[in-house]
Amino acid sequence: MSLHAESALADSVNPLRGALLGMFVGGNQPTFVWKSTESDEAGFLQLRLEEARHHAHIVCISPMLKQAASDADSVVPGINNIINGHVWLPLLDQAVMEAGRQGIQSLVAEVDETGLELPVLRRAGFAVYTRQDIWVREQLPEVTDTPVNLALTPRRAGDDWDIQLLYANTVPRLVQLAEPIPPLDGGEAWVLRDGDELAAYVHIHMGSVATWLRFFIHPNAESEADNIVTAALQVQSSKINLPIFCCVRRYESWLPSALERNGFRIYSSQAVMVKHTVHHLKKPMPELTAVLEKQGMTASTPIVQRYRPHRGAN
Repeated sequence: MSLHAESALADSVNPLRGALLGMFVGGNQPTFVWKSTESDEAGFLQLRLEEARHHAHIVCISPMLKQAASDADSVVPGINNIINGHVWLPLLDQAVMEAGRQGIQSLVAEVDETGLELPVLRRAGFAVYTRQDIWVREQLPEVTDTPVNLALTPRRAGDDWDIQLLYANTVPRLVQLAEPIPPLDGGEAWVLRDGDELAAYVHIHMGSVATWLRFFIHPNAESEADNIVTAALQVQSSKINLPIFCCVRRYESWLPSALERNGFRIYSSQAVMVKHTVHHLKKPMPELTAVLEKQGMTASTPIVQRYRPHRGAN
């Protein structure tokens, strides 16, 4: 059972290949195996580490959950009537502990909003941090001569600071704690500038079976969402004709209508669940505090300039 939409929809996930690579050459897909001491039951869980290696997504988990026949008519089945739920609980519990020992601070699982996984993950200590909708466009748009009002440009190293600021100002802090910005060096990254200001960042992952899109649009540029989506599709117009999936978090309320007008349709709705492996505790550092007080240094907060749409010269 896949718990990571991007891997499941855009890539050809092979858990055995990932496990063998992790055993012999290392990599970013650690695999954890659980075996019962009282029976022949077993299960495994495979992660995908993020670039900073402090956060990880649960790519897949086995065995698959099933609803018991006696609970088939229930809208929300009880935890005791979910087949293999009793295997998931110790598997997740021990995987979280082992991940914490390896320096992983949180695990993220993306599950169907009405699926059997959600109550089991809640029982295992996972909490819903946000919700997301997956949109799909089966085919690329036909290339036309109609000009777009704006053009995306490839991301350059000089854009990275502005991309980080855009991410910090558009993604809720709670989500930032569990999921960092998509890797700037992975896939394709495109930006839209309005003068000296960054209006949008588009991350494109070309998988083996589909393309995966993420949009980060500044609130003051929401009126350009249609043009930004169109520009991103035109960037893909010369690529392999694969389905395009776009992940839209619920706090990005301005994106669905723009996607629908560009030929996308809703594919699925998911809950993004997070389990932290460590707890942050504040510990005073009297020695450092004494040095700072002696030097008379005061705490400061960086000033972030608010984005304003560029106005041409009169």
